Amino acid sequence: MSESSPSSPEARTRWLQVQREAYLAEPCAAEVLIEPARALLDQVMREGPSDFAVDLAQHLAEMLGELWRSEQIEAVLDPVLPWLLAGHGSLSSRIAALSLRCRMHLRFGRLSEALALLEPLTVLSEASPQPADQAHRARVLGQALSAQREWRRAIDCMREALRLAASGGDRGRWVDLLVSISVAHRALGEPEAQLAALREGAQMAMAQRRWIAAVNSWSGVAEESLAREDEAAAEAALLEGRRCLALAGPGAERIVKELLAAEALLAARRGEFARAVELMQQVVVQSRQWSMRRQVARRIRQTVPWLLQDGRAEAACAALEQAHALELEEVSEAGRQDAAAQLQRAELAHARSQQAHSETHALELQAKNGALEQALALQRELQAELLEAGKLASLGQLLAGMAHELNTPLGTALTALSTAADLSRALGSCVAGGAVSRSRFLSDLQSCEQGAELARRNIEQALALVQAYQAAGQAPDLPRRLRLDTLVRSAWERALSPGTRLCLELDAALELHTHAEALGEVLVQLFQNVERHAYAPGAPGHVRVQAGVREGQARLLVQDQGAGIAPELLPRVFDPYVSSQFGRGRSGLGLFIAQAAVMQRLRGRIRVESRPRQGCRFEIEWPVPA
Repeated sequence: MSESSPSSPEARTRWLQVQREAYLAEPCAAEVLIEPARALLDQVMREGPSDFAVDLAQHLAEMLGELWRSEQIEAVLDPVLPWLLAGHGSLSSRIAALSLRCRMHLRFGRLSEALALLEPLTVLSEASPQPADQAHRARVLGQALSAQREWRRAIDCMREALRLAASGGDRGRWVDLLVSISVAHRALGEPEAQLAALREGAQMAMAQRRWIAAVNSWSGVAEESLAREDEAAAEAALLEGRRCLALAGPGAERIVKELLAAEALLAARRGEFARAVELMQQVVVQSRQWSMRRQVARRIRQTVPWLLQDGRAEAACAALEQAHALELEEVSEAGRQDAAAQLQRAELAHARSQQAHSETHALELQAKNGALEQALALQRELQAELLEAGKLASLGQLLAGMAHELNTPLGTALTALSTAADLSRALGSCVAGGAVSRSRFLSDLQSCEQGAELARRNIEQALALVQAYQAAGQAPDLPRRLRLDTLVRSAWERALSPGTRLCLELDAALELHTHAEALGEVLVQLFQNVERHAYAPGAPGHVRVQAGVREGQARLLVQDQGAGIAPELLPRVFDPYVSSQFGRGRSGLGLFIAQAAVMQRLRGRIRVESRPRQGCRFEIEWPVPA
């Protein structure tokens, strides 16, 4: 086999060392080094998992990044990712590859996927004594914080990564961090620091002969200088950028658009609006091939005032519509990730706490832990405010429902009592005057009795509702030891009406130390729910209760084979005043009371599964001491 395609492990290792040195000595030589590396990787991948495959994939992915071919990096790293996580490859290659894979997730807006890989990256970097390996973790943390718009902390992490990489003498592609740092300074409204970071990046890239990165940085310097109305500085930066572009060679085609964009801004500054539009349209064409939607939209928006200045109002409107459409697509995609934003923030804070565990930074440990505690305290305050707001909204709904439910029986009772009082007064007047017949007397007396009975029934109904409300807000009872099967049978007898034809099948012969009153109330509500809703009145039925304890968690199932819950009611079945029999003597509070008892008094959770005509399955879980 030729030297360019080594076969033995020793020859392959030497070949990779030579290739890497050639790349680091002249990073833009990656353009001619990529294809031999890709061909060899295809060959070794067919041979199965190996250390060399992981090391070579990491090297190839880094060279692709050097040429701004981000979309190809994932295709190189993903096939070897399982091998890497299984322990193949040198420690430094595994760390660098994981770091690059995380950064690609972040580049394309996949924060949760990046954080999932951050944990193994943290474990590996902590196991390495090399500062550069630890720098990779700080780099990913900084860019993840940027994705969360925590700019100040992001800058600190990225500066720490640069410091660690420099102290370890690593010659990799750390210069890109300075562009990210400049973006963070811009977001913080710090133009001087932004411009300084861009110039620092340009000088660092030129010193390392990373001409493509240098073009990017000088383009940024030119744009920022024009924003500050420093035309001379912008022209000087563009001159440096063109010189670096000439040195970059044929692999720099993707960076040309950055120089064109800066030149377009300079032309607009000079009033050459037609030329500015023409240059930026070239930028847009190239950006559509390789850039993300928000970057394309930003460049299109920059042409709008130039088109207006050039007298092309219709073209300006069309450009504005194009930019808006691209931004809508970007927002739509980003919106799908918002639901987990708070959880991702917590995971990111946890990842930062892992970074703090370094013996060489004992003083930083205390400061970073303090910052983490403050962030968590702030998060708890925000969560508490949200909970209080939710409680107020629920209280308003609950009070309105209580008023509606109590108004009917109390109003009926008041009407009945008023009618009875009027009848009794009229009857008394007739008796006093001696002008009442026996039939009239008995008829009015019977009406008074009926009114009193109607009032009594409605007042009893109102009292039952009040007792239900009291049960929903009871203070926690003290836990005690009990036999669960005995408690279930007691709740069954309390819940069901005399003469019921429901059958209980019980599999819960165990002892627990728990809140008996709360659990009993939950069971009563569930059993009453079965009697009232699962089966037709007087019809036979079957209820199965099972229970068990595992790892400090008690689990109780109540299952029937009845009518089930309608699909439109199922999502709201635990809400107050939700019932399929509402207005027919049912308050709709039973399952609400059961859920409140489980969550507030048992500190557990209750779930329900149901399909029409296939019964219901309630599952309760709550913690119990050993």
